[in-house]
Amino acid sequence: MKARRCILLVSLPLITMACARCAMNPAVPNGIVLMSYNLQTLFDPVDQGGEYPEFKVAGGSWDEKLYRTRLSALAAAMLAGGVCAAGPAPDVIVVQEAENGRVLRDLASAAGGYPYVVASPDEDSSLACGILSRWPPVSAKAHRARSPDGSPPSAARYILEVELDVDGRRLVILAVHLKSKLGGAAETEPERRAAAALVRDIARSKTAADPSLALLVMGDFNENPDEFQRVGGSYPTAMMAPDAGDGQWLTIDGDRSSVSQGGGVFALFSPWDEAGGYSYRFQGETERIDHILLSPSLVSGAGCPFSFDCFSAAPPEFAVDGQGTPIRWNTGTGSGYSDHLPISARLSMTH
Repeated sequence: MKARRCILLVSLPLITMACARCAMNPAVPNGIVLMSYNLQTLFDPVDQGGEYPEFKVAGGSWDEKLYRTRLSALAAAMLAGGVCAAGPAPDVIVVQEAENGRVLRDLASAAGGYPYVVASPDEDSSLACGILSRWPPVSAKAHRARSPDGSPPSAARYILEVELDVDGRRLVILAVHLKSKLGGAAETEPERRAAAALVRDIARSKTAADPSLALLVMGDFNENPDEFQRVGGSYPTAMMAPDAGDGQWLTIDGDRSSVSQGGGVFALFSPWDEAGGYSYRFQGETERIDHILLSPSLVSGAGCPFSFDCFSAAPPEFAVDGQGTPIRWNTGTGSGYSDHLPISARLSMTH
């Protein structure tokens, strides 16, 4: 694969205060609860040119009232998302498919007033990642991943890198949303591999500099942990076990040659297998395309100020139908939530 092109942006303008006077209590004593949730196209009620047809105010199908209804629905799903069965509302929420900083601030307010919001810079894509947090960010950077040479042109996406101060402890989050399979799984795989390799480079560099660093990669990869097996091993995928078999440790570089060589490969821990469940359905099949991946220190200790406790994909009962399919938002009826389910994890503070 040819070299990726990326732009690293200065971070401070990405951080905004959603509610300067709000003081939210942590979800659990001596711990932190995190969630990832694909919102399924959350647009504000102002036409800016990049909206999908059903969210154009000028077309008469979208307005302030529907927008507020949708915010309330999404907030309810986020606050009801269980951690290891019934659990508290999350301290940090990484979201995908948010139009801009305004919708993130409004969502933070609807969910009870998360004090800190990190938004992607303006970009070619109409939708992006964002982070809502009870804990203050001390830095935020946006890494722009572009399509590799020879791939079909596609809107560039940003990978958010945010460091939080959790009561004096460092916690680094990489928020991602990789290319969908629209256009064909094999045809779009190079773009997912290129973006995943950029994520890998950032995570590997930071953990090499500090092996005890608590780092999580969170978001929608549009790939399952066993994606390589699902495609019959016919081509390398962005996510693979180090031996190209099954396993909870995953590489995210999509480099088949380095994976097959074994030792020295950088891998992150996926808790999906021990939890069960799913976050998405496609053509009736359950998928685990949303992820919370953990750095080695969060699983092995090694002086890390946090340790991994548990992971859950248990959906809010009201957000799925009788078959367990996520109830997606429907602008026509003004009801629903998202076509994805929220996933969450809890970390304990070790010292």
